[in-house]
Amino acid sequence: MKLWPYDSFEIRTHQSAESLAAVLNDHVEPKKWFRLSRDHKAFEGTLAPDGFKVSRIVHYRNSFLPVITGFFRPRPAGTDIVIRMRLHSLVAAFVCVWLGGVAIGVVVALAAVFTGRTVDRPLLLIPFGLLLFGWALVSGAFWFEAKKAESLLLDLFNRRPRSPVTTPPR
Repeated sequence: MKLWPYDSFEIRTHQSAESLAAVLNDHVEPKKWFRLSRDHKAFEGTLAPDGFKVSRIVHYRNSFLPVITGFFRPRPAGTDIVIRMRLHSLVAAFVCVWLGGVAIGVVVALAAVFTGRTVDRPLLLIPFGLLLFGWALVSGAFWFEAKKAESLLLDLFNRRPRSPVTTPPR
């Protein structure tokens, strides 16, 4: 289990970078600030001949939605697609400041326990709870969407036919 919302992986394919860019172009639209319609592509963002920077289009607010960057690395028998998923830079900065402040509260609470100051014991648990809650919120929201995006990208680039489910003869 990863502690920080960041992931990277590679997809190896036999297609050329140009055909991969064409496939991606069919599933990416320009970024919009306001979206009413549910008639859209899977991703929004920008494309370049050698890579892309996209996010999945969702119909709910998720500040921890992964920003997906990728670039095409040609090889003799096809192309490797190097993909990185991370938090938006401003969201990552906010999370660092927030969890950093809570971590200072944890240190102060531990110092109060070890120095023997008379402090109401249940109040000492608040910083620990806030730290755990903040980490779970960020991680849960990020990894929930990262798994969906990874699955979509694998389907787009590998184009593996789905095998039908068959029941064994009786």
